[in-house]
Formats: sequence, structure tokens, C-alpha cells
Amino acid sequence: MVVTDPLLRPDEDRLAAATGGHVSLADLLEQRAKLVADGGMAANEMSIVDDGILDDDARYRGLAARRVKIKKAITYASALLSCICAGSIMIFSLYAPQFQTHMGYSQVQVNLLSILGEAGMYLTTPIVGISADVYGSAVLSFLAAMLFGVAYALAAWAYAAQLPYFTMMISFLLIGGGTSCMYFGSITACAKTFTSNRGLALGLPITAYGLSSLWQSQVAAVFYIDRQSGEVRVPGLFSFFAIFLATIGLIATVGYHFGYKPDAVVLSAKELQPPSIRLLPDEEAPLLEDSLRAHNGSSITAEEEDRDDDGDSKTIALTRSQMVLAFAKDWTAWGVALGLFTAIGPGEMFLNNMGSLIRSLSAPGPSAATNISILSFSSASMRIIAGVVSDRISSKKGRRYSRMLVMLFFTVLLVFGHFFVGLGGLQVSNGWWFWTVSILLGAGYGAIFTLAPTIVSLVWGAERFGMIYGVLFVFPAMGSIVYELIYAVIYDYHTHGERLCYGLNCYQDTFLITGTSCVIAVITWICVWRLGWRRRGLFI
Repeated sequence: MVVTDPLLRPDEDRLAAATGGHVSLADLLEQRAKLVADGGMAANEMSIVDDGILDDDARYRGLAARRVKIKKAITYASALLSCICAGSIMIFSLYAPQFQTHMGYSQVQVNLLSILGEAGMYLTTPIVGISADVYGSAVLSFLAAMLFGVAYALAAWAYAAQLPYFTMMISFLLIGGGTSCMYFGSITACAKTFTSNRGLALGLPITAYGLSSLWQSQVAAVFYIDRQSGEVRVPGLFSFFAIFLATIGLIATVGYHFGYKPDAVVLSAKELQPPSIRLLPDEEAPLLEDSLRAHNGSSITAEEEDRDDDGDSKTIALTRSQMVLAFAKDWTAWGVALGLFTAIGPGEMFLNNMGSLIRSLSAPGPSAATNISILSFSSASMRIIAGVVSDRISSKKGRRYSRMLVMLFFTVLLVFGHFFVGLGGLQVSNGWWFWTVSILLGAGYGAIFTLAPTIVSLVWGAERFGMIYGVLFVFPAMGSIVYELIYAVIYDYHTHGERLCYGLNCYQDTFLITGTSCVIAVITWICVWRLGWRRRGLFI
């Protein structure tokens, strides 16, 4: 029997709405009895549950469920809109060569701008993740609108007026920050709103993020290319991004504000308690119990567990500091961080240096805009495919396979792609094999971006997803900085005093290093999976 109590307090009403109205009569009476015992409500204030209330309950639950579905749809639409517009930084290689020819920057200076963009996007993720947990996605979306508007307007002015180099540095740092806020706010909202079919729920917005560079590169190629010189009109493109992205950020802010607010969901209908982690059987169980025991120096006491009647799940109350310490003491977390460093870092390097790499080929190859679109399409399609496949093979119907198999497959694609470039495959194939390399690296890069947040939410839980995911994704930023500096130093070394470099020597050593790095990522994923999570009985 299910009822709706007319005297529910606001926090109880949020519980009913968040759970679709599924609050049982026994749970409601138990909660009200506790309130009376604690002096929170007089006994004569207890409402009488009569037949009329019971008859109206089904209609109320239906309306509440529909209201929740509408709010979730608004949140998801806002996340998709944000993600499909947030990836403007990924077309950096389209106009990066003009920083050399027009602004007179060296390759190290050009790559430093890219590094600052990556730093603003990744190194801020711990703060952005905690902000997403505490303040919600609407605040992050509004901040993204402000950052994008200011950053791109300043970059357009700096390019047109030939302002000092540090002005452009500030612009790209702010662009990275805006990207982080818009993207991270969307992913966190989806991770907390949809706790089933996580691969698909996260795969669609992450796919949309991958597609953003595809349509943006084509817009630049159609509307912002000088037909005589063939170069991008950079000030016009930056001005477009300043207005467009600020508008999208404000629209998404409104959507998140009126959409579903997962932070208001109470984990247990029996007890309103401080932040906690709910441990469920099989693949839904966050890997926290062992770490918490190590932190406390003993096993979890009976008071720290709240087992449901079916005995299949439990809730462990954790403070934020306990969560951070438990996470930091889990060696598999450091293994995941190393894998992201050695796999995504090289991918970022390739994406941001595609323009200079194409120019260095001894034979003609595809244009940078075309190649960015190919890589973006490959990345986007594999993001959604990887999410759907990982959900399907790990489902409880029939024989189950781990999502880590999908992760390993796409990481191996990165190995092949980097070694193909490093061993001179582009030089002997007249440059057109660049498309194949873009497909391979785009597929691996995009799939890992989908699978990583899915695995994080499964291993360490969704409640503190923003904080944990933010901490882990500092490491791809560090990898991007390291590998882009390696590329720039090797490239400048072989220019012999000129601004541009031509031939295999410009990039060969870099891609041999990044190919080896991806091999390290494969070995790391296997160790984390087989020696860590599988031995602890966690199915991913």
C-alpha cells in the first residue's frame, strides 16, 4: 500500500518526488513516529489515513512520476545541447599554423597556448567536480557562458591588434576553464540523474561533445576561410564563438535550473542522513569498503551499516574527507590515473598538432579541416558505440563480459595508430593514410572518454562522481602537457632556425614515444582489472 501524507515536510516531499512517489505506508508511518518521538511533531498533528487519501494516491504518484520524467528530459536535453557546442578547443589545430605565420610564434609558443587550454580544462576539474556536487550544473553552465564570452572576445582582439603574447595565453586558459565547466556540468548531471544503463546515459552527451568539433570545423571552413589565401579568418571565428557559446551557456543554465535536481535525492527512504555511499550487489557496488576499513584500521561496525530487509545492499555514511582518503589509498585509483595519463595525453597531443603535422609531410595530404571532421566523426561514433556495447556485454542477461575488454580493445587501436605514424607510414603513402590514422586515434580517444566516467561511477559510486572524476581527469591534462612539450621541442629542434619543419624527423621520435606510452596504458588497465577489481569481487 502506498500513500501520500498531506503534512509531509519539504524534505520528505522531495523524497516522494525523487522516488516517483514510491514511499510505502510502513516507511511513512515509521518516519512520522520518529518525528513524534523526537519532539518534531505533536501526536495530534498526525493525519488520519482514510480511504479517500488512499484512492487519490495512485493519481498523485502518476503525476509525480510524469513530473520527474519531464524534469529529467529537460536536464538531459540541456546536457546534450551543452556538450554538442562545448568542444571548440578541439579545432585548435585548424588555426594554430596561423599563429606561426601571422603572429610569429614558435612551435613551442603555439603548443603552450594549447597546453594552457588543456590546463584550464583539466587541471580545474577537481574544483569544478566539487562545485558540480555542491552547487549543481546550472551554476557551472552560467560560469561557462561568462568564461567563453570573455575569453574568445579577448582572443579575437589579441589576434587582430597583435597584442602581447601573454594576452593570448590568458584567453586560452579561460577557454579551457569554460570548456571544463560546460562539459563537466553536463556529464555530472547525467551521471547523477541516470543510474541505470550508464554507458548509454553518459555515452550520448560524450558523443555530442565529440561531434562538436566536427560541425564547428565545417562552419569555420565554409564561413571563415579566406578564399584567396586559404587561411582561417581567426578574429571572425573567435567573435562567433564568443557570442554563440555564451548564448548556449545561458540557455543550458535555464534548463538545469528547471530540470531534475539529483542532488536533492535522498538515498534511503527509511532514514534521512548525511552524505553516504550505497553499496549494491554485482556491478553496482562501489569499491569503498576495503579502503574504508584500511582508513579506520578495523572492519566496518554494525552501526556503520544499514542493511535492507532483503540483505542485498547497505548504506555506509561517509564524510567528504573520508571519501577522499579512502579513494587516495586505493591503488587501483592510481592505476586508472596512470592509464589516463598515458592514453589520453598522446591523443590530445595528436589532436592539437594535426595542422603542423600535415604541413610537415613531404607529400600532399588532406586539409586540416577535413581531417578534424574525420577524427571528430570517428571519435563521436565510437563514443556511443562503446557505451552501448559495454552496457550490452556486461548486462545480466546471458553470459557477461567486462567493460574492460572494450577499454583494452580501443587502447590497442591507439597503439597501432601512434606506431604507424612513428614508423613513417604517412611518408610512404603520400599522406592520404592520414585519414586512417585519424580514424584509429579518434576511435580510441573517444571510446576511452566514454568508458572512463562509466567505470568511475561503477567502481567508486555516483554520489561523489563529480569530485572523483574531477581528480582523475587532472592526469590527462598532465599527460597532454608532457606530450605536447615533447612534440614542440622535437619539432623546433629540426626546424634548423626556420619557423616550419618538413619531413619525418619533425615528428618520428614523438610518435614512437607516444606509441610506447599507449602500450604502458594497456598493461596498466590489465593490472588494475585483473589484480585489483576482479580479485576484490567487483564486476565492471
